[in-house]
Amino acid sequence: METIVCIPMPLKGPGEFRRKLVEVSGLKYLYAADMLMSAEPSFSSRGEFYERDEQISLAFQLGGQGTITGEDVAELDTHQSVLYLIWSQTGLDELYRLHALINVCLDCGGLGVKFENSGVAHSAREWRAKNFAENTLDLLQSHVMLVGSETHFYSTGMHIFGLPDAAVPTTVDNREAGYLLTEFNHYQMCESPEFEDGHTFSTSADAPYYRIFRKDDWINADEECFENPFGRYLLEPVASTS
Repeated sequence: METIVCIPMPLKGPGEFRRKLVEVSGLKYLYAADMLMSAEPSFSSRGEFYERDEQISLAFQLGGQGTITGEDVAELDTHQSVLYLIWSQTGLDELYRLHALINVCLDCGGLGVKFENSGVAHSAREWRAKNFAENTLDLLQSHVMLVGSETHFYSTGMHIFGLPDAAVPTTVDNREAGYLLTEFNHYQMCESPEFEDGHTFSTSADAPYYRIFRKDDWINADEECFENPFGRYLLEPVASTS
């Protein structure tokens, strides 16, 4: 499983990036043979450069869900190339290492951050303002997208954390569904529970209960980047007995 991060750059390509990286980090980070490397501690990611993408600002506006401003769009439109970080590790500790690579790319002039596994996008300004160590809910919402279809409300992107996504039928009120999916995924991310089919979950003692069933990711099946190899939990409302 690979996490793919899109970073529009104001630089023309690998050569300029390599020189800028040495300028901003000394020799702490290096770029060679399509690999972005941290010297100490030692870890690395593939880093592939592509030419300017005329659709990049639109993609960020869609993925930013209202957070990308006109000023952000103007900055994104100045990009000269697009760097894709391709990260093959999963789990929170490994994700923080990926964040270190993202941050050094922003130090080199990167204009934004977009997670191709979920579509969630951030301006460079917004990303730098985040403090994930103190706000795990923001950590979740900064990587995972909530989506609605005719039949389900569902999340996309939990495989970035090495976890299944979740879905709830559209018979559930959309606000309740959004809150439920967020709380359920946050619980997964922070507590690493081991659910079995038939277990129940509720956001509070007096809130509705949902029965849990783990399935393959039928919603994003065969969707490049979006399909979750860890599967998807279906949360079915438990009928009230009162």
